[in-house]
Amino acid sequence: MYQAWLYYGEFVVFGIWGMVLTLVRRILFGRLCRDAALGSGAKGKMLKAMTLKFEKSYEVNVGVHDIPVFVQKYLCQEKKFGIRLGRWRRLPERWTGLILGIGFLETVILHFLGYESTFYLNRFLAAATAAAFVRVAVLWFETDSLWERAQVCLLDYVSNTLYPRQIHTYEGFAERAEEAEQVQTLAEEKTECEEQEKPIIRNPAKKQRFLDKEEEQILQEVMTELLGSSV
Repeated sequence: MYQAWLYYGEFVVFGIWGMVLTLVRRILFGRLCRDAALGSGAKGKMLKAMTLKFEKSYEVNVGVHDIPVFVQKYLCQEKKFGIRLGRWRRLPERWTGLILGIGFLETVILHFLGYESTFYLNRFLAAATAAAFVRVAVLWFETDSLWERAQVCLLDYVSNTLYPRQIHTYEGFAERAEEAEQVQTLAEEKTECEEQEKPIIRNPAKKQRFLDKEEEQILQEVMTELLGSSV
C-alpha cells in the first residue's frame, strides 16, 4: 500500500484537484449563463456593473460603439474565487498540461539521478493517468457551450434592451449637439460680416495741409492785386 502511494499518491491528488476545478467551472458557467439569460432581472454583480457602465456612458454623451467588445470585456474581467472568468475557461486544460509536465520532468530527473527505471516509469504512468482522468472530466463537464450561450444572451440584452432604452432616453443628444454647432457657426459668420461692414474711420487731421511762409506771401500778393484791380 505504501509502495502504491509512493508511486501514485502525489498524482492522485493532482488528478482529484483537476476534476474539482472542472466541476467548479461547470457550476460557475452554468450560473453565469442563467444570469445572462435573465437579463435585467438578474442579481449578478457583473450584470449590474455592465448595466451601470452602459448607462453612464450615455449620460456623458460617449456611447458604446462596439457592443461585442464591451460584452467580452466584462465577461473576461469578472472574477470568481480571485480568478478571472477568462482564465477559468482554460484552467482545467492547463492543469492537465501541468500534471503531464511535472510527470515528464520528474522522469527525466530521476533517470539522470540513477533511480531504477521501474520507479520513474511508474511515476510518469501515474502522471499520465491523472491527466487522462482530468481530460475525461473536462470533456464530460463541457463548458464552452455555456460560455457561448452566456455571451449570446448578454449581447442580446445589451443590443435589444439597454441600447434601445438609452437611445430613447438620450435621443436628443445628437440633435442638441448639431443645433449648438449650427448656432456657433452662425455667430461666427455674423461677427465676420459685422467686422467687414464697419466704416473705416480716417483721421481728419491727416487731410489738413498747412501752407509754408512763401506760399502765404504769394497768396497775399495775389489777393492784394485782385482786390486792387476790383477797386
